[in-house]
Amino acid sequence: MKTLTTILSLFLLTGLAGYGQSKDSGQMNATIHKTFAVEQNGTEVPYNVKVLEHRNYPLVLNQKEQKMVNQDRNAKPAQVTKLIAVDSDNDNEYEHYMVLKYRRSVTDSFKVVPTKKGFAVKVDDKTMQYFVNKGIYFIDNKDQDFFLVEEFKEIG
Repeated sequence: MKTLTTILSLFLLTGLAGYGQSKDSGQMNATIHKTFAVEQNGTEVPYNVKVLEHRNYPLVLNQKEQKMVNQDRNAKPAQVTKLIAVDSDNDNEYEHYMVLKYRRSVTDSFKVVPTKKGFAVKVDDKTMQYFVNKGIYFIDNKDQDFFLVEEFKEIG
């Protein structure tokens, strides 16, 4: 029985170690909740912004070292996808959704900051603005190649 347990444990550990070594990328998920206010008809109306993040860190290895056991990893920018949900009427149901995609390194600085008419998403020195009352976004011409935005609204 002791031998069977040892063999089974060794087999299980070897299998898990092999699976961990074969993983070709890493990922991270995060959530940000922010509440801001915008002036509407002379009163401040609160709205909520929720950001869900997914980063995929591709694993790139040198082709010359393909058959070697210990290989050096090559750095490649992460593929960042952020789902931004906006609840503009403060009823706990999000009315507008945007998927924001960009390529970035591990150390990028992502911020959601309030503006007079909504909020701005800042990634390092790049900016996307969202206007809450109009339900539209704006990206500066110089940042058009950096951000990829897909938007959709809740139906129903």
